[in-house]
Amino acid sequence: MLFFWYVSDEVDSKASIWSKYLIDRIDFLETIVTSRATFDHGMSILRVTPEGEVVNSRPFPLEIKSIADSSFFREVKDFKPGQSIIMCQPDKGHDQTFLIQRLDHSFAIAKVPPGSLLPVSPQDTELLIRDRNGNIVYESEHNHILNYFSIGRLHFSDFFIFSSAQIDVNKFGGFSLTVGKNISTEFYAGLLLILFTTSCMGILIKRSAFLTWDLGKNEQDFIRINDLLKKVSASPDDNLTDFSAIEDTAKRLREVDWDAEAGKMYFTENRDYINATAFFSGRILKLLDEITSHSLQLSRSRQEYHDLVHSARSIILRLDRKGTCTFFNEYAQLFFGFSKEEMVGKSVIGTIIPKTGKGESDLEQLISDLTSKPGNFPVNTNQNVCKDGKYVWVYWTNSPIFNENGELTEILCVGTDITKRKIMETQLQNTRNYIRNIIDSMPSVIIGLDSDYRVTHFNTAAQRMAVINSSKIEGMEVELAFPSLGKFAYNITKAIETGVPEKSIRTQGQTAPNSYQDIIIYPLTDGMKGAVIRIDDVTERVRIDEMIIQTEKMISIGGLAAGMAHEINNPLGGILQGIQNIVRRISPELPANLKAAEKAGCSIDSIINYMEDRKIIKTLNGITDSGVRAANIVSGMLEFSRKSDSQKAPGDLRKIMDKACTLAAQDYNPQKGYDFKKISITTDYDKNLKMVPCTSTEIEQVLLNLLRNSAQAMNDWEAMEEDPEISIIIRNDQKMVTCIVSDNGPGMDEAVRKRVFEPFFTTKEPGIGTGLGLSVSYFIITQNHKGKFQVDSSTGRGTTFIIQLPAL
Repeated sequence: MLFFWYVSDEVDSKASIWSKYLIDRIDFLETIVTSRATFDHGMSILRVTPEGEVVNSRPFPLEIKSIADSSFFREVKDFKPGQSIIMCQPDKGHDQTFLIQRLDHSFAIAKVPPGSLLPVSPQDTELLIRDRNGNIVYESEHNHILNYFSIGRLHFSDFFIFSSAQIDVNKFGGFSLTVGKNISTEFYAGLLLILFTTSCMGILIKRSAFLTWDLGKNEQDFIRINDLLKKVSASPDDNLTDFSAIEDTAKRLREVDWDAEAGKMYFTENRDYINATAFFSGRILKLLDEITSHSLQLSRSRQEYHDLVHSARSIILRLDRKGTCTFFNEYAQLFFGFSKEEMVGKSVIGTIIPKTGKGESDLEQLISDLTSKPGNFPVNTNQNVCKDGKYVWVYWTNSPIFNENGELTEILCVGTDITKRKIMETQLQNTRNYIRNIIDSMPSVIIGLDSDYRVTHFNTAAQRMAVINSSKIEGMEVELAFPSLGKFAYNITKAIETGVPEKSIRTQGQTAPNSYQDIIIYPLTDGMKGAVIRIDDVTERVRIDEMIIQTEKMISIGGLAAGMAHEINNPLGGILQGIQNIVRRISPELPANLKAAEKAGCSIDSIINYMEDRKIIKTLNGITDSGVRAANIVSGMLEFSRKSDSQKAPGDLRKIMDKACTLAAQDYNPQKGYDFKKISITTDYDKNLKMVPCTSTEIEQVLLNLLRNSAQAMNDWEAMEEDPEISIIIRNDQKMVTCIVSDNGPGMDEAVRKRVFEPFFTTKEPGIGTGLGLSVSYFIITQNHKGKFQVDSSTGRGTTFIIQLPAL
């Protein structure tokens, strides 16, 4: 009975140890499966979507695309995140073991070689593992306990006898672990001992009936036998441990000289009995030696387990259902700074978990929930506190411990210090946020694409350009999120495939009407497939380029105009002087004219009447008017070509603008129904406007020209529906003073806008405009006053002129 009790206890202990080894091993394999570790421990790992589509595999790619129709996937597809299972699945005549874990957005499925389920192979132990469906997940090399019939905890297979223990584990979908120990030698030895003892007792009883005459001698033999048996079978001291009791019994058996004791017997039967007892004592000694050896091995295993727990660089502690610490390993003592005496028997709240006044902190609530429902918190990460007040981050794995009645007694908590990793994660997140802020603060549009042309990154400027909600941009195809980029699909593909950036792409209207953008497509490097699209607004640059071109035109035309003016002035002066002489020669007020007329036989009045009847005088007046008009044009060209010598003085653009408005209000043309006073003028002046160095008359000329052009354009626009309005804004703009004149007139198309400052370019009817007004104005602003003159307009949306002059 002692032997069977000892063997059963040993088998139970082995079963418990192997179950812990198996749980720890599967936890470790789960970590490998969900991580990006390069060592896969012989496993084939699939990453599968909740619909069964295979995302990737390692260590080698597989051709299979879906496992949705497989029986084992149908069994686990409804698992919740964090749920896992170990199961066996028949495959082409061979059973395969799978470790399946449900992640947040996918399944991790690992085909586990049976040898990888345990950290070490069992020695001198029969081991059998079955999943929840009874399928064999693992069996030792010579597993005799598969074919057996049982009597209690004894199993008989062929000539082998095993003592077994079975443990059912609820984790990983549930599985059972059966451990068997071969006790054939001990069992048969005990059986022989019982048989021989029974035989000997039968012989003694039979012989006693015939040898009553020698009862005295026989009684002496019995007394010796009884004393001998008392000596070797005396109960050990109650203070001795089981191992010491076995050693004490073996010692007493060895102290007996069985041959000498047999020689003291009077009867052969008694000597045979002593010899038989000696034989069985030898077998018992051998059995006790084996028990002792097993005890030493078990003691070493327990010591190794103790050393492993206490020397492992992991925090290991146990909590009861009240949150009181019942075990605190050496590494935990070193890590937190609390001694074993300071922790064991004390609540973790107030020691390694900060205690609040009302006990309502998140950590305190977590401990309360953990001790009541540990299955809901297999892992958790929280901030703990050391004895010296230093806060640390710990990743905890929690395993409930149940008694034989299935009641929760304790919780095993294993922690890993992740403080450095947490700090690095915080720094990494801060760096990401910093980089994100840098990208978002850039005025350029930044869009990152993968090899499937789906958006992976975008900044705030890109978000404003998108046509869908910002929460849906990431992962969306670029043509759906940014339809205006669809026409550049070829450029994007070319950049990704060739690895050469696509540059010099100039487009219009990507971010706003009448705007210009430069698009650059950079391919990703270092083996990554994708691209980054950068869109820069170059509207201002285009405007400046146009201004430079316009200025160069004005300079070249200015020189040409000066030469033309001098060449035209000479014949024009002769024409006007000739007309004046003709008019003088028919004037009746000159005596020389009267004499010449009499000499010709006619009067001067008849000559004048003739010329009036033939409208010669009217023709001469028309020639004079055309000559004067041509002279004015030549004068304007000379003014355009000459650099102003006017003295500049500090001027207030507000006063100059008000004066120009007053002059413009005098314009009135009853034939065309044109009246400047009917136009609504709105002004917005900066109260603290800076003065500008200028020639007031020239600036007044420019402003008056703008006001008259706007008024005439709105008056001539037949499709004008709104009341005509001119808006004037004058404000400080850093080192410049900006004047903006806008109207709600017909506007102009792009072709007209680009030529509006060219000399002699006009959209008015012939004879009405000279085409020099805006060109001279442009010359006055840019050349005489070193300012900027721009126009912004589109058909049907009015026109805006922007003048910028340097401030004092």
